[in-house]
Amino acid sequence: MKTAQIRGDIINNDTKWIYDWLEWESTCPKDIKTVIDSLEPGEELRVIVNSGGGDVYAGQEIYTLLRKCRNSVAEIDSMAGSAAGVAAMGAGRVLISPVGMIMIHNVTGSGYTSGDYHLYEKRASALKELNAALARSYSEKSGKPVEEILQIMDKETWLTANQAIEMGFADETMGDGMQVTNTYAGLRLTEEIRKRVIREKAEADKKMELKNEILGDLELYGV
Repeated sequence: MKTAQIRGDIINNDTKWIYDWLEWESTCPKDIKTVIDSLEPGEELRVIVNSGGGDVYAGQEIYTLLRKCRNSVAEIDSMAGSAAGVAAMGAGRVLISPVGMIMIHNVTGSGYTSGDYHLYEKRASALKELNAALARSYSEKSGKPVEEILQIMDKETWLTANQAIEMGFADETMGDGMQVTNTYAGLRLTEEIRKRVIREKAEADKKMELKNEILGDLELYGV
């Protein structure tokens, strides 16, 4: 058996290095794929989930990776919110801590949009299509109609362990004696922080390059 982690913000592969630089917990699809690729034939994959969600497309990608993995089991320690809940639905079995929760809501957009009402209608339509796509993950797991899932999403629904099992989103509770945490947060990475980290990394790379040049010159002259 091998273990993968879905913790912190769910982000895309290209953003992972920024979170690592800041020493923030995060999960990208590549993190999960690396563990899946290391599995022996028939070996079980345990996916420990404790995340408030994050990037929708990254969550969808993780869902698909787990869906293709024959022997995957998701264990929800505390929170499987938003994109993390979608990702967990891809596992063959879903276990949830007695104090765990699943949070389901509509997809939300971010950023500033400038344009006429046609553009806003187009953006709203795209969000609705994303809602329908995510609803299918819960529908596949629970057997409930997509229309019912969309209604649950529209209400921003928080489910306890018992409720999640009753509704078919989880299969059973996990055993007692595990250590669990309780956290829920949105994406920590703002555009301002992203730019700062990119600038800091560029400065650090430049200093390292200069250091290597100096050491190379000293070696050249036998110092």
